[in-house]
Amino acid sequence: MQQTWTISKTDIKRIEAFEMWLWRRMVKISWTAKVSNSEVLSRVMDDRCIVNMIKQRKRKWLGHVLRYDVY
Repeated sequence: MQQTWTISKTDIKRIEAFEMWLWRRMVKISWTAKVSNSEVLSRVMDDRCIVNMIKQRKRKWLGHVLRYDVY
């Protein structure tokens, strides 16, 4: 029996918040500083990518599972 993991909108928001927390920690921005998320992303010169990476890996896993012949 195989299961799939669905990502709800609240899960996506939590994952993105975690990603922003990580970026802020790496750039050493204080949690009391009034710095917007877009400013943090421009400082690190990157975009949010964890959710896209999760979706991409799920697609790759699904392709792997569909190629597997059980019978």
